Amino acid sequence: MPDHERVEAALDRSLNALGLEYIDLYLMHWPQADDPETGRTLRPNESPTFVETWLEMEKLPLTGKTKSIGICNFSIKNLEILLSKANIVPAVHQIEIHPCLPNFELIQYSKANGIVVAGYTPMGKGSAPFYSDPMFLSLASKYEVQIGQILLSWAIQRGTIPIPKSSNEERARQNLQIIKLAQEDMNTIDEYHKQPGMHRSHSLIGSIKDGKLLGWTMDELGWPYDDDGYVKS
Repeated sequence: MPDHERVEAALDRSLNALGLEYIDLYLMHWPQADDPETGRTLRPNESPTFVETWLEMEKLPLTGKTKSIGICNFSIKNLEILLSKANIVPAVHQIEIHPCLPNFELIQYSKANGIVVAGYTPMGKGSAPFYSDPMFLSLASKYEVQIGQILLSWAIQRGTIPIPKSSNEERARQNLQIIKLAQEDMNTIDEYHKQPGMHRSHSLIGSIKDGKLLGWTMDELGWPYDDDGYVKS
């Protein structure tokens, strides 16, 4: 994240790599910034802070290079700080969302402030438990679809935008086939994370060391995870 102080230059580099002159949406991937000379992660109060980066990002739509700007991986704590200083509310907040990490409060807070919520890792990652779980297998049988379609349908039906990816053409086609889930089934999936050992991040496994992620403590990030990515109760 060394580009927090070179916002437009970073966008130009991305546009050049893509062979484009314009993109619809440009995101701040993490609130942390690195010193471009040393690679050291800057403390939350060191310049450029994520607020300073955001104020620079607010200038980008005026360049015609992007229509909208947004953020990723902000907690309610840091989103409150950002919104107190922002002139433009982020168009999108991209966070990890799946049945093991439904992020109810963060989604509600983002939506209440007019921010669209997009979810990465919507079908889990690695050894995600959904594909062998009797409940998900039963739902897939009930609706005559794949478990991935159940997960994406749940995400869309709760008002978020899931971002799946697949190198398999048939699976990519299936991902476009969304169904309407009964409310009782929505409720069952909503409660899934309450099972023992289920309430956790899938994307951060192995990334949190000694209570830190990308140089910031969990308190600085505003996240509730332990070193194994489980949500602390």
